[in-house]
Amino acid sequence: MSLLVIFIISLVIGQSLSVGLGLLVERYSTPYTGMVTFIGSYFVMFWLAWRFAVRITAPRSPERGGLSSAGKSSAREVA
Repeated sequence: MSLLVIFIISLVIGQSLSVGLGLLVERYSTPYTGMVTFIGSYFVMFWLAWRFAVRITAPRSPERGGLSSAGKSSAREVA
């Protein structure tokens, strides 16, 4: 459930940025260029929001980063 909530929140924020970017480009360029910019960023935001939500809600391992237990024992033997 938290994955879906994080995804929707980040998607709303990302789509707001897409609208703002499209309007900004439209102001300084043609309406066509603004629309193309908006549509491109609209679809990219779905991908980015999903990747962000999955990364935020991923389960954490007890060992934060580093080598696995097998790698740690061999690293101790080398040193």
